[in-house]
Amino acid sequence: MNRPTAIALIGLAVAAIALILALLQERDDAAPAMPQAIPQTVAPVAPAAAVPDAREPSFDVVRIDADGDSVIAGRAMPGAVVTIIDGDVELGRVTADARGEWVFVPTVALPPGARELRLRAANPDGTTMDSGEPVVLVVPERGKGPALAVRPGRDGASRILQGPGGTGGGILSLDVVDHDGQGRLFVGGRAPAGGTVLLYIDNRLAGRTAADGIGAWRIAGALPGPGAHMLRADLIDDKGKVLARVEVNWTPGDDLGKGSTGVVVEPGNSLWRIARRLYGRGIAYTVIYEANRDRIKDPDLIYPGQVFSVPNR
Repeated sequence: MNRPTAIALIGLAVAAIALILALLQERDDAAPAMPQAIPQTVAPVAPAAAVPDAREPSFDVVRIDADGDSVIAGRAMPGAVVTIIDGDVELGRVTADARGEWVFVPTVALPPGARELRLRAANPDGTTMDSGEPVVLVVPERGKGPALAVRPGRDGASRILQGPGGTGGGILSLDVVDHDGQGRLFVGGRAPAGGTVLLYIDNRLAGRTAADGIGAWRIAGALPGPGAHMLRADLIDDKGKVLARVEVNWTPGDDLGKGSTGVVVEPGNSLWRIARRLYGRGIAYTVIYEANRDRIKDPDLIYPGQVFSVPNR
């Protein structure tokens, strides 16, 4: 074999090898990649929230007027006989209708004082169930202000069934502030049914909600740090215009209005009228003014929706 022929054969072999390598690379590129092991992260499963037993009776409405007359309503199993209990005293019994709804109107006025209302249902299936969520009720002396009805919730929040404004109170109220050991804050009050409420903590938006069908609203958020904080609730229209505003100072660990009575200013109110209703003497308006100097710039100018602390006397 002469030299030119050998060189040609070598070149041909190199070209063939290059072609084979190219074809192998092309095949590898076209082949599906082998799956790589991906570390699996299993998210922790949060414990399921406690679901009330369908046989358990519950409160939906508690309304007390200025004379102590009341209307109490709620839900239970259809056909259940519901007993309403005031402390250890049975107020009466009523049977839930086919939809599981019941309404009870006591024949006598509830006496003044703090109490806890509970329910006990004798169900058609033979079981007896107590209400898991009682109602804490405070009935004032006749003519001394509205009643307060609060239903504590399983999640640590409370729902106001009747607040300081009574059944016909102002357009917006901030009635309760709760918190639990897990750093959650619950704020609630009343507003027109379906109304949009914004909650601010120290002028920072903390939540937004709509009032339910009976005019109650509640917002859950993060518990702020220690020290005093300003809570503000705004009722807004569909364009974001503020229709009503309520502001109140609050310190974690303290009840809202601790050591005093909270009063929501309604249209037509004045410090004189509030003092006359709560203390029996209009001249005692100075007590309210001194306790709320940070919120009252001029005792002759107060506005609907403001919340004042009224010292007990």
